[in-house]
Amino acid sequence: MPLFAVHISDNVLSPPFWLAGFAVGAFLLVVALWRIRDDEVPRIGLLTAAFFVASSIHVKVPPTSVHLLLNALVGVVLGRRAPLAIAVGLLLQAWLLAHGGFTTLGVNLVVIAVPALLAGPPFRLLAGRDGLSGPRRAFWAGAIVAFFVVIVTAFLNAIVLITGGVEDWTVIAAPQFAVYLVLGIIEGLIVGMTAEFLVRVKPDLVRLPAAGCARTAEVHERPAALAVADPVTSSRSRTGS
Repeated sequence: MPLFAVHISDNVLSPPFWLAGFAVGAFLLVVALWRIRDDEVPRIGLLTAAFFVASSIHVKVPPTSVHLLLNALVGVVLGRRAPLAIAVGLLLQAWLLAHGGFTTLGVNLVVIAVPALLAGPPFRLLAGRDGLSGPRRAFWAGAIVAFFVVIVTAFLNAIVLITGGVEDWTVIAAPQFAVYLVLGIIEGLIVGMTAEFLVRVKPDLVRLPAAGCARTAEVHERPAALAVADPVTSSRSRTGS
């Protein structure tokens, strides 16, 4: 098993744990596939590629290195479809790069996909659903959410290693968690910049309305609100009396 990876390899966990991982992972995939639309498939494919490529981008954190996760970005863009992209990405990583394992695909899916599923709501809450926040606020929302998603992912991975490992992995799990604190900062900056860019060019990808639309709506709604608040004044202004 790579020392500081959240992709758990074969022969690391006891059978009950990786069997339970397949059961929970299958449930996540069933929910993700429920009523999927054809127009969602290209977006899922794009995020699958991004998640897969991220595993080949290694960040030096002395005395070792870690790779990007981007599960926060996958969760923000795909919502409950995120496990689909992550599952395919994990399968390709295990098959083509020998990164992770086949018996632990379910556990790895749960460890990475559950934090991804938690990313969307807080991102939109921090970024502002009214569309008036702008790219700067989207940057900070993406950075904060990505940081905590990495931390939650590392925490879940450490818990699985400690409780389900065939050996005592405590000596690895503790420093691994510390290293991913650094990765959380780096990934937070990357996801933040990506969110800022997407809000500028295609805000619907992160499920936020365009800023211009919200401002236009505000301009049109303001006279109506004034008319409701003071109908007498509004009537006089229309009749010229």
